[in-house]
Amino acid sequence: MIVDRISVSDFSQDTLDSVLKEKTQHRVNWLNRHKDKILSESSESVALQGIQTPWEKLHDKLVLQFGCVSTWIGIDGHKKSSVLNQIVAFAARDNVVGLCSLEMDVRSVGELLCKQALGAVAPTRELKEKFIDWTENRILVYDHVGTCKSLEVYALILKMVRDYGARFIVIDCLQMVESVCGDNEKERAFFAMLVQLAKGFNIHIAVVHHARKPEKGGDEYIPTRFDALGSGAISQLSSILAIVWSDKKKQRLLDLKELGQDLDIDDLEYLSRPDTKIVIAKNRHIPWENTVGLWQHPSRQFCGSPSLQRLNFELD
Repeated sequence: MIVDRISVSDFSQDTLDSVLKEKTQHRVNWLNRHKDKILSESSESVALQGIQTPWEKLHDKLVLQFGCVSTWIGIDGHKKSSVLNQIVAFAARDNVVGLCSLEMDVRSVGELLCKQALGAVAPTRELKEKFIDWTENRILVYDHVGTCKSLEVYALILKMVRDYGARFIVIDCLQMVESVCGDNEKERAFFAMLVQLAKGFNIHIAVVHHARKPEKGGDEYIPTRFDALGSGAISQLSSILAIVWSDKKKQRLLDLKELGQDLDIDDLEYLSRPDTKIVIAKNRHIPWENTVGLWQHPSRQFCGSPSLQRLNFELD
């Protein structure tokens, strides 16, 4: 389902403030008024209410919790958007998902989602059509490539949530939101509003963001939470910080092998390493901060093991 470019002519900051006030006005109360909730739900069970990633080995370690914002950081070209797209496809099996991809057109998004979901290198037209039909009432896309204003992003989130029932929304990427990057105060205000929207509507918002290019280490350098462009507000306000890094050295070796060049023993051993790593640098609600490796199938689907066993995805 396509959501057209949002008109903000009838949308203002006052409108947004009114909506958020309405969503939060009944949330201030004495602690003992919540006794039943506190006694009936452990903190662990509450933390696990959200979006699961497609990889089973992460299910008890990383949950994109409702009411929170996550930020996915990476150097340009290290497949952070591809990782999020696969999470979108699999999350849509149980939730309405909204994808605001400001750098990829709808055709490219649809092609990638289809390949990653089904693990199909060259899906037939019939299979593509079946997948696209399956996305009805599951995946929303914003039909716009290019920059947009922060107020448009807020309006888009409200529309996806109130009109279509979205529970998981991806903003790809922060650099395409006008006047936010490069201005620390505006960046903090933007993220603070995303947090309010996530909490107010009990949804999860994931933001794709660029990391600085390393001064040393080249392609082998894995960014840290401190390498995110902009201010520290991103780290402070995000409940989850995930760093996506792809092994460019491994890709070069694979290219050489495909060309028929002989590799030495060390290089052949290197090829067993993951294609992409996700570093969980902050995980507010689950005490697990570590690195997980993923291997990319030729279909562009990320798999959890080097066997490249494709993930099961049923078009029911």
